[in-house]
Amino acid sequence: MDRHSEQREAVPGAAERWYARLLEADCPDADRAACARWRAADPAHEAAWRELDRLWQHSATAARHPAVAAAALRALHYTPPAPWYRRQAWLWPATAVAVAAVAVLAILPHWRAIAPAPGTTYSTAIGQQRSVNLPDGTTVTLDTQSSLVVRYDAHERSVDLLRGRAQFSVRANPQRPFVVHVGNGTITDVGTVFQVRTDKDCTGITLIEGELDIAASAPDHATERVSLHSGKQLWFDRSGHISPVQPADLQAAEGWTEGKLFVHDWKLPDLLAEMNRYNRTQVSIGDPALDAIRISGVFDSHDPHTMLQLLQRGWPIRARADGSHHVVLLNAARNQRAARPQKL
Repeated sequence: MDRHSEQREAVPGAAERWYARLLEADCPDADRAACARWRAADPAHEAAWRELDRLWQHSATAARHPAVAAAALRALHYTPPAPWYRRQAWLWPATAVAVAAVAVLAILPHWRAIAPAPGTTYSTAIGQQRSVNLPDGTTVTLDTQSSLVVRYDAHERSVDLLRGRAQFSVRANPQRPFVVHVGNGTITDVGTVFQVRTDKDCTGITLIEGELDIAASAPDHATERVSLHSGKQLWFDRSGHISPVQPADLQAAEGWTEGKLFVHDWKLPDLLAEMNRYNRTQVSIGDPALDAIRISGVFDSHDPHTMLQLLQRGWPIRARADGSHHVVLLNAARNQRAARPQKL
């Protein structure tokens, strides 16, 4: 087994240890904050945490069953051969309220075997976009470099957006909500068209039609909730703060699904960052004076060469090839001999 495989195998165990620690009533704020940082550090960490939380929530009902209560009592008196949760004194509950927690801790090493199915993963590579038809008639369009996991059960249609951006055209079913889990937030819907984009800093939601309920959680478990209506957008960050609701640029929102970037007064670095998401050819700025240039126009997201030609014709920019898949933008005004566009 290679190092990366070992790291993937270790993630569920780490999630189990964090979850058990946070179950303790005397768990300090520092540990809760450390757990929040661990979850935010990698989409796989957050996915493992959510799977474990799903099991815990399901156990809340099961714990009231007499057979489970008896198993909990047996767990209190059984001494297995020193697994990790027995070696840590701080894991032991101090009150009868924690009996159900002991039962769950006793089965944590096996939670992956009895948890709901891991779901179906859909992903896209650089420059790839993909449309997926889900069993209930919902359609998901994945943008470049995106990944999500779909889990359906009798009560809920659940999606974990792990990275990138996706558009959801949801088939209405009020008895079976459609819930997108992303970062530290959830988006609940019964039948709309909306987009979600996530990165390391924040998550943005654009509602094309319908209504959404959005919740974002802070590291201390405080939760903000907002309802979003058609033609609006918002963002939430890792701290759980939700931005004010704003009008959405629906032309830009719908454009990426057709391979177009509708750019309205963007800074040049923002345009390049967006184009770089779709292409092997990466474009960077080699002169800080270009950072302040504002760009408007329509660009084919998969055609960086045409974008470079347009930039050189409309702005004081010179493009210089730097390797087979890298282009540097320079200030043409600093070198009049480079006034005409360079053929790349």
